Amino acid sequence: MQSSLDKKKRVWQSILMSAGILAVTVLLGELLFFLGLAGNNLIMLYILSVLIVARCTQGYIYGVVTAIAGTLICDFLVTEPRMAFSITIGFPLTLLIMLTVSLISCAVTTRMKVSFAQKQSIWIEAEKEKMRGLLLRAISHDLRTPLTVILGAGSIIDEQAESLDTSEIRSLALDIKHNSEWLIRMVENLLAVTRISEGSVRLTKTMEVAEEIMGQSASMVRKRFPDCVIIVKSSDLPLLAPMDATLMSQVFINLLENAAKNSPKHSSILFSLFHEDNFARFEVSDQGSGIPSQIVDCLFEPISSSQEQSADSMSGLGIGLSICKAIIDAHDGDITGYNKAECGAVFNVVLPLTGTE
Repeated sequence: MQSSLDKKKRVWQSILMSAGILAVTVLLGELLFFLGLAGNNLIMLYILSVLIVARCTQGYIYGVVTAIAGTLICDFLVTEPRMAFSITIGFPLTLLIMLTVSLISCAVTTRMKVSFAQKQSIWIEAEKEKMRGLLLRAISHDLRTPLTVILGAGSIIDEQAESLDTSEIRSLALDIKHNSEWLIRMVENLLAVTRISEGSVRLTKTMEVAEEIMGQSASMVRKRFPDCVIIVKSSDLPLLAPMDATLMSQVFINLLENAAKNSPKHSSILFSLFHEDNFARFEVSDQGSGIPSQIVDCLFEPISSSQEQSADSMSGLGIGLSICKAIIDAHDGDITGYNKAECGAVFNVVLPLTGTE
């Protein structure tokens, strides 16, 4: 149904464009008569109009119809007596020239469009393949750490079970559990973000206590980075914000993990919440090395082979920052990042406090 409507729309656009070009040509022709510059100039003007129509429309019919109409208009306006049809011996020759110009122009234009579409398709496929490869490498980076922990803990339990006491086995089992949960959450959120970017799913935002989501996210990151001090700061009154809690938690985890990976051990990471008019602003501030100057302007762009060093490769996030951007955009919010004057980086996430579904 949509394809049929689009086709009708294109047809009417081509018809209106052809009629408009012919109308402009007639006006310009009358201007040439007024200035005493008619004759061959007028004929060339109509040939040019046929060429433009053939170039700007799809298919042969519009160019052919314009050529016939242009020939009749030329006979009506140019050939003496003016303002009357007088089919002379030169009429078939003029019509033949106009049709030839139209057909050649249409053929060349069609060939150019097909060639351009083929090249564009090849380029898009090549870029998709590059993006796929880069994305797979990025995801594998994030998967490697929890898988290594799970494998190591499982191997220790398997090989040294008799020499381990209950507390050590429990600690190893908890490591396996936490990292397995991390992997499941990462895969689920990656699939969800993929559906969001394709437009095949809509967020179901519910009113969530922002401080609870912040606390849960900080708790998850503390388990993976026990050497980092994460300070959660908010106002005394709880703030309710419409959001998809699971996806927003992944945003906060990615940003906190980014800060932890790029900060010195035992340094503080400040995770703050501010209520500003009809918006909630979440701020993650670290004391690390900051954002490299060459990637500040493309922090949240999708992974691109043209970038020598992306924000994700800098932090080891893999799919991190580009996925954060996709999730925040789906929430009708905004995310920014910049370097502090002294040291470290700051990331701000702004969410509207309206729009609950």
